[in-house]
Parts: sequence; C-alpha cells; structure tokens
Amino acid sequence: MTRKTNKTIETEAEAVNTLPQIRQDTMLAILIVSLTVNLFVLVGWVTLQVTSAYDAQVAAFLFVR
Repeated sequence: MTRKTNKTIETEAEAVNTLPQIRQDTMLAILIVSLTVNLFVLVGWVTLQVTSAYDAQVAAFLFVR
C-alpha cells in the first residue's frame, strides 16, 4: 500500500468540503432563474387581466410568427 502525505489528505478534504457549496450555489442559481421567469409570466398575466389596451401587443410579443 502507498502512504498518503499530509498534502494529499488536505487536498482531498478541501475537495470534499467544496461539494456541498457547489450544490448549494447550483440550487440557488436555479431558484433565481425560476423566480425570474415566474415573475415575468405573472406580470404578463396581470397586464392582460387589468387592461385590454395591450392585448394585441402582448399577444404579438409572446406569439411571434
């Protein structure tokens, strides 16, 4: 068997410690993107419900041919 040095052990420990942070950062990024998209959809829906003046413009923006 080969013997691990202290430097190798420290490097492995640092790699193990960074995995939860990467997972947390990824989940946070997905949450931010999801909230942004949902906010955009909500504002569009409220705009269509409140007034009919923008119906044609919003429909043209959302359903471009």
